[in-house]
Amino acid sequence: MPNWKFTISYDGTNYHGWQVQPDEPTVQGTIQDKLSLLFDRDVKIVGASRTDAGVHAKGQVASVELPDKFTPEELRYRLDKMLPADIAIKKIEPAADDFSARFSAVEKLYEFRIIDHKEPRERNFASTIERELDMDILNSLSSIIIGKHDFSAFTIKRDTPDNPTCEISSARWDKTRGFTRFSIRGNRFLHKMVRALVGAMLDCERGRFSKNNFASMIERGQRLFDYRIAGPQGLWLIEVYYGAKPLKGLRGKVLESTHQ
Repeated sequence: MPNWKFTISYDGTNYHGWQVQPDEPTVQGTIQDKLSLLFDRDVKIVGASRTDAGVHAKGQVASVELPDKFTPEELRYRLDKMLPADIAIKKIEPAADDFSARFSAVEKLYEFRIIDHKEPRERNFASTIERELDMDILNSLSSIIIGKHDFSAFTIKRDTPDNPTCEISSARWDKTRGFTRFSIRGNRFLHKMVRALVGAMLDCERGRFSKNNFASMIERGQRLFDYRIAGPQGLWLIEVYYGAKPLKGLRGKVLESTHQ
């Protein structure tokens, strides 16, 4: 069957993450259920990132094999109408037979967002820290992250994979559109790694341990100092990057939603 690439955005507030879980609402499970109804058969999709409960996405990618029943724009329109308001299909395009949203990805970009005041409209989409953050300290810490490192100190111990090495190509803090943002791009990420890094940097910035202490955890791959893991609501999967291998010839014009 033809292989398809989906680009998806979602508000993760009401879901127990991306990945299907028994008796729990998930983004993957919700999309699979609607596709199964649409095609009258069991459908399984593969996601690029297994975002945790409460984590959001602007550019999650999924791949799925489906019968060539609809053009991309017809499929996007029909599926989007069936999905709840907190999940949107931004784009559907035909993909090469060997394309996998997960295994073909070369890098991912995440953002963590912080606001400095109580704001009910943003409570599910950003963490709140009601003080001025020292951006110089935070950016000096983020520069240490860049490169290839063992990130065992920044994951859940029981979930540490056999190979805990990740290569980070960029990491920086900035202020934009009313919130403070940490952006990080890399070839792979361990479970809760971004939230752990954010929590550790914030604890270091407020004086719980030194920059050298933070650097030693990166260098040694060990959680030598206690830190708090940042909450999920501030984390966003922004984009997934793939190599230059072309997609198959389109069986209809690719349609992009106006949802951002």
